[in-house]
Amino acid sequence: MEKNDDKRQQLMREVLAQAADSGCAGGPVRAMGAWRSLAAYLCPLVGEAGFCALYGRAVRLSALGEAWLAAPLGVRSIEVLFATHEQNLAAVDPARAGAVNAALLETFTRLLSGLIGEALTARLLNTAWAEWPDGKST
Repeated sequence: MEKNDDKRQQLMREVLAQAADSGCAGGPVRAMGAWRSLAAYLCPLVGEAGFCALYGRAVRLSALGEAWLAAPLGVRSIEVLFATHEQNLAAVDPARAGAVNAALLETFTRLLSGLIGEALTARLLNTAWAEWPDGKST
């Protein structure tokens, strides 16, 4: 189990590093691609409402001390959820936004692994992020 947890964390570090090293201003906002790729693979399994609920729970668990990070209550649309998240990230210092986004992604995937298991979560992340963002396998 520990090996799969390590794999999950390694995949997250790699995809977030790709976003940060992309050379784009707004690396944390660019990291939205990681969220979108994950949603594309997870929503067919749990639905948009399930994804939004899991995201909302992750925000509540990881937003301690970050009043600017908020999940819209009762949102069942991925597009509304991601638009809000992107606005939240763009509104703060990029370094802080990147750190909070990474913590949020960690919490989200940890919650997901608690529901479906570490092995399946690691496989899902590997598939979702295999060629993100620039066609490079992680």
